[in-house]
Amino acid sequence: MATKDWLDNHAKVTAYLDFSLYASLEKWMKTHKIKKASQALTIILEHYLEGNIPIEVMPENLEQEVKQLKVKTTEIDGLEATVAEQQKEFNDEINSLRTEIDGLRQALINAGLSSLREKVEDIPRGKITFSHSDYDAKQGLTKTDLCERININGSQINQWATMLNLDPDEYLFELTGWKKPLNARRYFPVLGDEQKQAAKTSQ
Repeated sequence: MATKDWLDNHAKVTAYLDFSLYASLEKWMKTHKIKKASQALTIILEHYLEGNIPIEVMPENLEQEVKQLKVKTTEIDGLEATVAEQQKEFNDEINSLRTEIDGLRQALINAGLSSLREKVEDIPRGKITFSHSDYDAKQGLTKTDLCERININGSQINQWATMLNLDPDEYLFELTGWKKPLNARRYFPVLGDEQKQAAKTSQ
C-alpha cells in the first residue's frame, strides 16, 4: 500500500485516486523507474487511449530484440543477394542455351538448304531426245507413255516440278517439247516454225 511520504509527495494525484490505486501506481512506477506520478499517469493514459507504448515502459530486452531483428534483416538481405546472383546465373545459362539452339537451328537450315540445292542441281533440265513415230505425233501420247519414252516416271516428274516451282505439264514440256492442249488427255509435239512449214508443204 502507498506510504504517507509517497502520498505527500504526490498530493495532486491523491485528489483523484483511492489508496489501493496509489499502491498499484507506486509499484508500477518503481518497476519502470518513473519518479513523477504525473509522468506515470501520462504514460498510462497515452498507452490506454492511443495504443502507444512510450519508450519509458519498453521491455528491458527490447534492445536485444532490435539487435536480433537487425541480424535477421541482414540475413534476409544476404539471402536476397544470393537469390539475385543465382537468378543472374540462371538467366546467363538460359541465354547461352538459346544462343546454342539458334546456332543449331541455323546450321540445320543451312544443311537443309545445301541439300536441297544439291537435289535441285541434280534435276534434269532441258529437252531430252527420244524416238517417236508420225503416228505418235498425230494420235498423241498419254502422260504415262511420254514419261516412259524419256525413262522418267510420272511421280518423279511431279516431285521435280514441285521443287522447281513449276507446273508438272510445264516441266514435262521443257523435257519433251510435247504439250497437252486444253481439255485434252494426250500430249502432242509443239512444232517449230520450220517444222510447221514442212508439215504444210507435205500436205
